[in-house]
Amino acid sequence: MTYPITDADEIDIEKLGIPLDADGGFSIKVKDHVQRLTGEELAAEMRDQLDVRSSVRGALLRKANKDILAGLKRGRLRLSEEAREAFDLNILIWFADKALKGEHQSYLTK
Repeated sequence: MTYPITDADEIDIEKLGIPLDADGGFSIKVKDHVQRLTGEELAAEMRDQLDVRSSVRGALLRKANKDILAGLKRGRLRLSEEAREAFDLNILIWFADKALKGEHQSYLTK
């Protein structure tokens, strides 16, 4: 697979080397936080990111990074339900960017 991925037709979870369980999900680890994602939602987010202008995408990623760091510092379980949902979405946005760049393997749990 060629990175960075620039064509939505190239997105294939299996080719990304992400092993899915029987439910179509997988887990990633960011610092001490483990997040469960599905292959479908990752592929959809990757396609969405490819549809957005690079300047907008960059702004979204900067905001996602900021929110993730704040959530990790505070602790996901201490966040309100709304903040937890935003945190989970930001993890997905951030990981999709990593996958598009081919920088995702080190975050996968074994």
